[in-house]
Amino acid sequence: MKKSVARPDDGVHSFFTSTAEKIIGSLMDEEALKDLRKYFGPKHRERRFSLATVLWLGIYAAAHASLRSMEAILDTACDAMTGTTLLPLRGATLTESGWSRAKGRLPLDLLRALWRRWVVLARAQAGEDVALLGGLHLVALDKKTITVPEALWLEFGSHRGSRGEGPAQAELLVAYDVAVRVPVAHLVAKVRTDERRLAFRLLGQLPRPSLILIDSGFYYAALFADAAAAGHHFLTRMRKGGRPKLLRRLGPHDGLYEIQLTSLPKGKNPNAYPKTMQVRIVEVQWPGYRPVRLVTSLLDPQAFPVGTLLDLYHRRWHIETFFRELSSDLDFQHWHTRTLHGLWVELLFTMIYVTVVRAHMAEAARAAGLLPGHLSFARGAEACARHWCRLPKASPGKAAALRTELIAHLATVKIDIRPGRSFERNTQKRRAESRRKKLEAKKQQRHAA
Repeated sequence: MKKSVARPDDGVHSFFTSTAEKIIGSLMDEEALKDLRKYFGPKHRERRFSLATVLWLGIYAAAHASLRSMEAILDTACDAMTGTTLLPLRGATLTESGWSRAKGRLPLDLLRALWRRWVVLARAQAGEDVALLGGLHLVALDKKTITVPEALWLEFGSHRGSRGEGPAQAELLVAYDVAVRVPVAHLVAKVRTDERRLAFRLLGQLPRPSLILIDSGFYYAALFADAAAAGHHFLTRMRKGGRPKLLRRLGPHDGLYEIQLTSLPKGKNPNAYPKTMQVRIVEVQWPGYRPVRLVTSLLDPQAFPVGTLLDLYHRRWHIETFFRELSSDLDFQHWHTRTLHGLWVELLFTMIYVTVVRAHMAEAARAAGLLPGHLSFARGAEACARHWCRLPKASPGKAAALRTELIAHLATVKIDIRPGRSFERNTQKRRAESRRKKLEAKKQQRHAA
């Protein structure tokens, strides 16, 4: 009989695995875990990292990405779940190299399937009245330049500065559900890649039908045609200098126009695209912002009046707050890998972690009669992490009570909402108002003296 090369069980990794299984078991049912196990098999001699262990450590690492190394994450994870008594033994069993090997054999299809499952669950928790608007999913697209591990410079081929100076960088394009506040798709490309070219690759991953909210940088008639062919609608700002042909007035500052498809992406069949496309253009102004022209494929003025279009486009800003959460609350660009596969794994775990937290927050918001956007992600994520670490230490009969306590607490982590607040974007007007307030204050001081 062939002797096993695996290390003998000292009780640490088996205890850690059992506690990880309790946490993952609270996040998904056994049937879902069974479906995921078909992607994951023990193909390496390191058997300490089971599916539940790797999933929990990946989620925990996404929540604590700011820690300096994978070893520090293992220490804090073990401390949070088992206490400090097992830390000396952990160094000989749950090792950093073993976790690296486990991440290296973790299939990306498994993580994508897990992410999709939680996106569906988050929408179900939020409710159809929140997740859908007239049967449409509200999805915003935007791009962010991110820092990647220096070892992947040859893969992405760019640094922040000139002459090869500065950290290696890449472009992250994300599709974000602005109603439920969860990311639904993403891709990474070389830095300075045109976002209009990247957007084509995400159209097939969006839920159908979607209303795609995009900035003027994505303005591309061929992209609009492909979105319509895929069953989606779009809403964006008109590019500067655009002069579409007026077909019919629908009301003040509202009409049907014709735009031309003057250029097509490389590799596209010109015969598959129409020469022109009919769109609706409205001129609107959000308080404190400059007037803009919005272009959309929602042609019915009764179902989508001008005020509704303005409100919908203003929601596109929520994807900017999502990027801020990734950078400030999660510090997701602090990578703990030097391989391309490891980068995909850590990025997917970040998306999974955000989606799982948002799903819990959506459930709490619905129970309290709030919207998902009324709750603070930073405080909600902290509460979820504490709850997950408490589960292994509680008796089986208290798991339901702990979850009820978590949902009730999440409903209290509200953000500071100030209705009617606006910010003047015109710099000259903002400075003039600031000077006026200073002069008024000086007058008050003179009269007081």
